[in-house]
Amino acid sequence: MTRTLRVAIVLLFSLFVHDFVRAEPVDLQPGRGNADLKTHLTYLSDPTASLGDILKHFRAGNFVPTLDTSMLDWNYAPEAWAAVEIYNATLDDGRGSDPFVLIVDLPLVSELDAYVIRESGFTENLINYSIFEPFVPEDHSVTRLRTPIFEIAPQEKITLLVNFKFGPFQSFDMALETPVEMEASAFASGITHTAFYAFAISCLIFFFGFHLAMKNWIGLLYAAQFGVGLAFIAYIDGLWFRFFFPDNPELQSPVGFFLLFSLSAIGFVISGRSLTRDGHETRLSLLLTSFAVLPVLGFAFSLYSPGTYLALFAYLLLALMFVSVFVAGGNWRRSEGAVHISTLLISALGTLSVVALILVVVIGSRAEIIPVATAVKGIFSILLIATMTGLTTHIINLRRKHSQAVRAEFEALEAETKRSQELLVAERNYSRARELAGLRQRQLATASHDLKQPIMSLRMNVDSLAADVEPDVRKRLKEAFDYIEALSNDYLRQTTPEHASQAFAEASGQDEVKGSAEDEAEAYEISLVLDTVQQMFQEEAVSKGLELRRVLSSKRAAVPPLIVMRIVSNLVSNAVKYTEEGSVLIGVRNRGDTIDLCVLDTGSGMEDEEISRFSEAYNKGETSEGHGLGLSVCFELSKDNGMELSCLSQKAAGTQFRLTIPVAGD
Repeated sequence: MTRTLRVAIVLLFSLFVHDFVRAEPVDLQPGRGNADLKTHLTYLSDPTASLGDILKHFRAGNFVPTLDTSMLDWNYAPEAWAAVEIYNATLDDGRGSDPFVLIVDLPLVSELDAYVIRESGFTENLINYSIFEPFVPEDHSVTRLRTPIFEIAPQEKITLLVNFKFGPFQSFDMALETPVEMEASAFASGITHTAFYAFAISCLIFFFGFHLAMKNWIGLLYAAQFGVGLAFIAYIDGLWFRFFFPDNPELQSPVGFFLLFSLSAIGFVISGRSLTRDGHETRLSLLLTSFAVLPVLGFAFSLYSPGTYLALFAYLLLALMFVSVFVAGGNWRRSEGAVHISTLLISALGTLSVVALILVVVIGSRAEIIPVATAVKGIFSILLIATMTGLTTHIINLRRKHSQAVRAEFEALEAETKRSQELLVAERNYSRARELAGLRQRQLATASHDLKQPIMSLRMNVDSLAADVEPDVRKRLKEAFDYIEALSNDYLRQTTPEHASQAFAEASGQDEVKGSAEDEAEAYEISLVLDTVQQMFQEEAVSKGLELRRVLSSKRAAVPPLIVMRIVSNLVSNAVKYTEEGSVLIGVRNRGDTIDLCVLDTGSGMEDEEISRFSEAYNKGETSEGHGLGLSVCFELSKDNGMELSCLSQKAAGTQFRLTIPVAGD
């Protein structure tokens, strides 16, 4: 308890005294988690640093976007820190905090600690997992590690720090899921694992039974080796630990090394038996069979000094075994009769898959195309099908029987290819859907910001109604309500299926017919917008001792009035908000085919760098209480509707915004 308190004090102190650089946070959509946190993670490998030091490094921007650890650095599990900032973008409308669960899919991880640091400095230790501790079902979701449920309040930002001590694999997935999403993903994962093991066991039963009926002892040894391989995959998935020795974690290392070395030992025996001639030993068969002693010695040594160096030795034996099995298997098939071309192709496919597996394990799967555990299962399935099909096809070809069974195997491979193509199409559709979801989120944020301005104006008008309700006050209230209703209707229009389809097509790079009948607004006098904006912000300006003036104009425009209203109201709102004394002026200048609608103030002004920064979304000044969307909304709306917005400002001399609007035709 004392250690946790010290860490919390250090973290709280660092939040106030350390000048750090924040990484871009992960925005959570309302009621939804993030299924792929890994793409947002940054990393630091420093085994000696404390939690407080790690947080300081993260805030200072010392983390890097790539994981750089090696199992060869020392004879123990490589260690690294991963960090990410998470922001709950749900609107703070009085609802409670949102529950989440952190899911980590990292096979055979030695140790894992996860911390949540809140903006107040309060630190939560979500999970403290160690492979050297008894199995705890509550820490697992099928084969993945999970934390207890923790909450993130709306508009709250947290820092997530995760410390990994890797096992033989460094490839992992990380997700932040709601309890409902976790149940769904756990169900899908359970179905997937059940299907895989059911498929593998069914194949092994057929493989063993077929070669037992054919009295093919080499085939039986292959079946035994694949049985050990399936047991090793179950070990990677944690099924041995869960079901066979949950209270004896000290058996984890011996069982893992036993299965790993057993694969090599059986393979060397298969190689030696494949090179015998008419039941008689040859020098090469004796040599390869004697290699089976090496895995036995390796396992004996693992009982005294397990570690990454011994694991690397086991992988090298595994690679050597596969090469010897491939060479000896080809020799055995040639000695039994003519080799069918399909057997050679399947053997080549199996060999390439094994090489890919060795590269994934040794290099650490930097490409991260698929998780290592999934790659192991996939390659195991390919090897099982390849070996089973190769041996069976060879025996069937020698006996000239069961030709229909061969065609069935190729049909199965074609069906697998078709399913892979369907999965590829589904992945592309998913990427497009994510782009559309991001577009909808941005629209929600924009609409929320726009609605703040009329609400503030209405609040001040309602205060003035307490004394007496004047006709002009009722008029201003009506105009403000009309403005809010127009904004709501515009947002609802943007979220209709027709508009969503158009946004989806634009995100996918497709050319669609732009514009609609409702976008072609009728011409109107620009003074209508100026009058409305002046009435909306008059009370706020008076309350600050400012003079809000507007210059009348008879010029007419055809740009949708709601668009112009949104831009001008944002500009005037900012001008009134950040002007302490003097005045705010709204007026129009004639430029021939265009007009310049100007908003001038006598405020503190801005530098060019500030103008450029505030023009981008979510950037705001130190004293601002908003979300940093106002100016970015103005610039985007003007650009999207054929207008140009520019800004001239000077420190301590005021600011001028100029909106260039096309003049309506006669």
